[in-house]
Amino acid sequence: MDLLNGYGSSASEEEEDNRDDIKEDDASPKRTIIARKADKRVLNAAPQPSILSTLQHSKITSAATTNTSLTLFAPPKGKKSASNNQMLMNNPKKSTLMVPIQGPSSADPQSGDKPESRGVVASMTPNVAFDVTTFETQRTAFQRDGKAVGPNERGDVIVRTEYGHDRRNKRSLGTTPPSTPEESVVEKKKRTNAKEALVHNSDDEVEYGIWAPPSLEERTHTSDSLTTLQKGGLDLLTPEQIAEREHLAERNRRRGQEAAEEVEQQKFDRLVERKMSHLLPPRLEGEDATPCVASTKFHGKALFDYKGTSWMAPPAGAAVREEGDTEHHTCYVPKKCVHRFTGHNKGVHRIRLFPKTGHLLLSGGLDGKCKVWSLETKQVMRTYIGHTAAVRDVAFHSSGNTFLSASFDRFIRLWNTETGEVVNTFTNRRVPYVVKFYPKDEQYFVVGCSDNKIVTYDVKSGEITQEYNHHLAPVNAIVFVDDTGGANPSMKMVTSSDDKQVLVWEWDIGVPIKYISDPTMHSMPVMTLHPSGMYVVCQSLDNQIVVYQAGDRFTLQRKKKFMGHQVAGYACDVACSPDGQFVVSGDGDGKVNFWDWRRHK
Repeated sequence: MDLLNGYGSSASEEEEDNRDDIKEDDASPKRTIIARKADKRVLNAAPQPSILSTLQHSKITSAATTNTSLTLFAPPKGKKSASNNQMLMNNPKKSTLMVPIQGPSSADPQSGDKPESRGVVASMTPNVAFDVTTFETQRTAFQRDGKAVGPNERGDVIVRTEYGHDRRNKRSLGTTPPSTPEESVVEKKKRTNAKEALVHNSDDEVEYGIWAPPSLEERTHTSDSLTTLQKGGLDLLTPEQIAEREHLAERNRRRGQEAAEEVEQQKFDRLVERKMSHLLPPRLEGEDATPCVASTKFHGKALFDYKGTSWMAPPAGAAVREEGDTEHHTCYVPKKCVHRFTGHNKGVHRIRLFPKTGHLLLSGGLDGKCKVWSLETKQVMRTYIGHTAAVRDVAFHSSGNTFLSASFDRFIRLWNTETGEVVNTFTNRRVPYVVKFYPKDEQYFVVGCSDNKIVTYDVKSGEITQEYNHHLAPVNAIVFVDDTGGANPSMKMVTSSDDKQVLVWEWDIGVPIKYISDPTMHSMPVMTLHPSGMYVVCQSLDNQIVVYQAGDRFTLQRKKKFMGHQVAGYACDVACSPDGQFVVSGDGDGKVNFWDWRRHK
């Protein structure tokens, strides 16, 4: 009971205190605020908040929450207070103190009570309310015309469209707040000086000027509108429009047909090269694929000597050997290496001697270059650069004035040997493996390709004149045999392929006249004609050289076999000496092997 009595205060004590305050107020001219200290005798009394905390809290509290905030009470003007000294007698509960601050407040604590400028969107935007009738009217207008009256971010009433809400229009209206204070000043000046546009949409003249493009609304309505053809059909079109429509339809049909043919061609390329596509270079895209730019470089002293003779001319006293002449000179087996020709950056895949005289040497390298060497001076005379991939095969014309180069970049080029110019370029989108001039008419040459075909090209026109398609694998070697002893003397073509077959063809006839195939046969990547013209020497991948009789029968000469070298897995070249006494072949170990033609040793 004593504690309860001490917690409260009687009315008499409060009246005495008020009288004391009135007396002190009369005596002193100033009004002071004194906080009463808590009675230490009361154990259960709640703590009284201080005046300073009350004043600081009153600044951030809304006036609408006077029942839960801590504020001082000041009497209205004209009424005299009962006491000069006023104190805070509010004693809130714990649940009231823990309640968060109610009511709106500024997002920027530094702004305080300063009002926002007229052009900047404040954090507190007043709510704009429409009555039901106005809302339904504007919604109906928007559905009908795409325009409606509505408030903007600043509270003004404007006409809105379905394309008028992007950031550009907002910034042009001055409703997007800038990010920096400097930009804020500049934007404020622009908004002050700029005049209000009459129309705030994508067709704003302030944004585009008088020569503005069609607005989004106009383009949308145009795309949705019916065309002349849809309205009345072909009857409303002029003859010029009808002719133009027919021309466009024919053009689109041709383009579609060409695209379909291109797709079918690419599918066929993948089909024919499916077994070796990982070994071949990328396919040529498009029918009009262009090769690289060709160039040449001369390494000799002069193109012509003081007599006007070209650098290609054979040296004085050089004998000319005709084709098939085995008694021109006697050949011997070499004893040592006389000279090494160096100049290619990579390996050399094919070499050919100059026709009839042999004073020049043509080489095709894996670096994509062809070089002509002089056997007399033992130096390179000219370099031919015109391929982006390794050169697979080279072939001289019988006159030596031109030569062919076949590369893995799927192009075949005809070069002028003396000047180094490109006479013509050929391609059928396949990899050429072997090239040969037709001896009877050197305006044509044949190419063995990766698509199992042999094609004949016309040198002048560059077109394919004949195709030989009976091999089942890429064609590796081609040899021409002059059959003069048969009943019908003619030039025959012998070809070999990876399908382990040898086929004999009549010239310009796409059907082979003889098949040579046996289960014991191996692939023969290289073939050459014996100088006598009576035999075909073939490099077989079972580590032996086999010989076929050239003529009407084309039979295998079982007694003529040359063995002792290792060529399995290597397409080493094979050749015969000009007098026909020796056979020479490369080896997988880097050796050169010579055999006697008669004794097979």
